[in-house]
Amino acid sequence: MSDQALPPPWTAGLRAVRDNFLPLLIILCFATVLAVSYYRVDVVRGELDRVGRLNDASPLVFAAAWSSFSAGFVPWCFRMAFPRLRPRHPLPDLVHCLVWWALMGVLISGFYSLQARWFGEEPSLRAVSLKVAVDMLGFTVFIGAPLQAISHLWKDYGWDLSRLRASMGPGWYRRLVLPNLLPNYCVWLPGTFIFYSLPTSLQLVVANCIGCFWALMCARIATHSSDPVPAVRA
Repeated sequence: MSDQALPPPWTAGLRAVRDNFLPLLIILCFATVLAVSYYRVDVVRGELDRVGRLNDASPLVFAAAWSSFSAGFVPWCFRMAFPRLRPRHPLPDLVHCLVWWALMGVLISGFYSLQARWFGEEPSLRAVSLKVAVDMLGFTVFIGAPLQAISHLWKDYGWDLSRLRASMGPGWYRRLVLPNLLPNYCVWLPGTFIFYSLPTSLQLVVANCIGCFWALMCARIATHSSDPVPAVRA
């Protein structure tokens, strides 16, 4: 079979966006209300600042714990509730999710702090736009999306490194990453504008509220792509 017979790499992503459009809209509206309320409602600002101080007190621990819980544990619980999304090996899957998102949380938190040093803390249109551009065109394309796709594939292969290496041949980015890029941008392009408008100490908090939904969408993409990475052919 030639690659021309394979469906376009964005097909699974389009289906996931279509199937999840309403919950996507709801979570983005919620994040928007939260960001606006931070600047307009004193009670909301006070409570969020309390969370931000926890982050400032121990950034690495907070990033690992919050990401592991919100983007790892919570989506895993939802997946366990629905037979189509339930993992074949629930306990190893849970361990993978917790460890993976803890590591990603630390990486992403560091990236947000780096962006703050580059472009400042002020939520101006220029600063926010620059952060979104670097995030979407740099970090997502070259780091975030590839790592996420490889992690999911490794898990689907039963954490078999030899099978993973065999799949990382020519065209791996097209097969592995492109199916995730379209829904990634649908979720994170508006999402980044929302959370980059908040102080750096709160960006990971709001990003992971969106990330919880994104983890579920990744599971739906995997469901629509029963064989997302065909065997490498000579």
